[in-house]
Amino acid sequence: MPVPWAKLLVFAPQIIDLSRELLKRAKAPPAGTQLVRAAEPENVALRVAALEENERRQAELIERMATQQADLSKAVTVLHRRQRWLIGAVVVLGVLLLLALWRG
Repeated sequence: MPVPWAKLLVFAPQIIDLSRELLKRAKAPPAGTQLVRAAEPENVALRVAALEENERRQAELIERMATQQADLSKAVTVLHRRQRWLIGAVVVLGVLLLLALWRG
């Protein structure tokens, strides 16, 4: 099945912007969150809260990626169906052309 490059190129700017934003987020520590040592028992709650926030953000990212993947899958299915119809139409037109040339 061919890759729908036209559809992918339409989404390319969004993909690039999102990837840059994710890269910036990954490099910079979250705002308002301080790094704490695991050896300090009083800071365990802060670390757990930071880990939970990170998990939530990752879940949102995965959900967005899954939605985009579903949209791409639907587009590929539609394009594949259209390709089959077009191939059928070309074959029928080719047969009609050969018949017209043969009779003419």
